Amino acid sequence: MLFKMMFIGYIYGIRSERQLERGIKMNIAYRWFLGLKFHDPVPHHSTISWNRQHSFKVTSIFQELFDEIVLQAMNHKMVGGRVLLTDSTHLKANANNHKFTREEVAIETREYIDDLNKAIEEDRINHGKKPLKEREEVNETKEIRVSTTDPECGLMSRENKQEMFCYLAHRTTDMKHNIITDVYVTPGNVHDSVPYLSRLDRQIKRFGFKVEAVALDSGYLTAPICKGLSDRKIFGVIAHRRYQSTKGLLPKWKFTYDKKEICIFAQINKNLSIKLQPVGVIENLNLMQRSVKPVHCFPNVQGLKIK
Repeated sequence: MLFKMMFIGYIYGIRSERQLERGIKMNIAYRWFLGLKFHDPVPHHSTISWNRQHSFKVTSIFQELFDEIVLQAMNHKMVGGRVLLTDSTHLKANANNHKFTREEVAIETREYIDDLNKAIEEDRINHGKKPLKEREEVNETKEIRVSTTDPECGLMSRENKQEMFCYLAHRTTDMKHNIITDVYVTPGNVHDSVPYLSRLDRQIKRFGFKVEAVALDSGYLTAPICKGLSDRKIFGVIAHRRYQSTKGLLPKWKFTYDKKEICIFAQINKNLSIKLQPVGVIENLNLMQRSVKPVHCFPNVQGLKIK
């Protein structure tokens, strides 16, 4: 019954145990759901609070219940498991943005670094090259802000978004009937891409999904995720993000290469253009960063640099 009472609080957004106790006393539907008769006493709010903080905090009962609902949906042919869509949304923490401490924490080496080093060594062996010398590990640190009100949350600082202490809820939805198949919560300072592959593998193992494709936003466009999807033979549809160039630099997409004149043109705006003469022949615009010299440009663009 105490577990069902927590369910009522979560579903109807009742954050106060006292308010939840009063609601159960007055609401007949709540009593029916809990199996209480009209004259049965309702547990005290202190009992509800202690139960919330201690009884289920270190258990996996919520995850098991969630998985059971997904399995029932699969039995009713409501979940296909072929195409999954994933995104995260921030949940504002009940914490003051101005009350925090600064702490130095070690930068954790992500798992894909080991996979990358292994792939490099295999490639060198296949090409008859000697293995690279092992480098000494450098323990790098970074400074983070830790909330004194809620130390478990994280400070989210993203472009065009308000800086705040929050959590990130990573949700995965099945495309067949838009049923959520996975929810995972991390502090707000954890990047979207960090828990993705492990949560994807968990769904495949737990529910037996045969995932053919996934859809992700631009926050998941990282090399580890692209390689992870390729290794799993999953087709990834990931949005592309065009980052703003640094002030004073021109982005590469503004340059076009003319093979006939062997030069590069950059259209700054309608009335302003620049012509660059490469030192060597360039077949790929990605190589234009190596060496170019201005041949003809307007006087007010002499100081422009190439990104």
